[in-house]
Amino acid sequence: MTHRIGAQTITWGETIRENMHSIVRFLGENGYAGAETGIRHFDRDRPGEYRALYEESGVVPLGLHSGGQFWSPDAAEDERRKLWDSVAFAREVGFRWMVVSGNKAETTDSMREAAETYSSIGRKCREAGLRFAYHNHNWELADDGAILDELVRNTDPADVSLVLDIAWAHRGGFPFDELLGRYGDRIAYLHIKDVAGEQFCELGAGEVDLDAVLSLADRHGIEWLVVEQDDTSLTPQKSMTLNRQFLAGRGW
Repeated sequence: MTHRIGAQTITWGETIRENMHSIVRFLGENGYAGAETGIRHFDRDRPGEYRALYEESGVVPLGLHSGGQFWSPDAAEDERRKLWDSVAFAREVGFRWMVVSGNKAETTDSMREAAETYSSIGRKCREAGLRFAYHNHNWELADDGAILDELVRNTDPADVSLVLDIAWAHRGGFPFDELLGRYGDRIAYLHIKDVAGEQFCELGAGEVDLDAVLSLADRHGIEWLVVEQDDTSLTPQKSMTLNRQFLAGRGW
């Protein structure tokens, strides 16, 4: 299977909006085939400009990440209305996935309620020609994945997929083989990253058994790995160059 490497632009921090063009061009020139970026870093009035940028650079607009209190019954309807604008923007730019993250204070009960909201968002995305995915941290994987299981159990695979984060799974003590084995049919793509203690670091500099992860990703036929370097002591360009070189050195 052909595997593709993407990048979460979070490594550039609060400079993303002002440097969007140079960032996307850098990714295209350095072996990254796709990009995921937060919606707040875009000017929503300029979708045509961003679409042209991605086409020119050869970088796939893979994921558009959005925030929101989707788990709150009181806020859910308002959050859905806000997200519809993001979905329209994503469609115009050409993004494939709308991605959201959950609530650190999530419980199985709150996730059961939130699942209805996520399902409605997923249906709306499908109608617009996109797909919807939920991105995990470590708390959804506590108690043998009870919270993430609740989401999966109460949603349709056609509506809700998963962006599984390898480093957060490691921090949560969740075995990678079980992670991909249990949720493999829901995976949109993987966030691949490394961590030493509680500090995220460049690939190969931390504790994560990345060779095992890559082997499992290959076995499960996962097309996209998206490098997410939350922070770094290096420049963003140096950090993401090292991450790409690590993966290239392993045939990805």
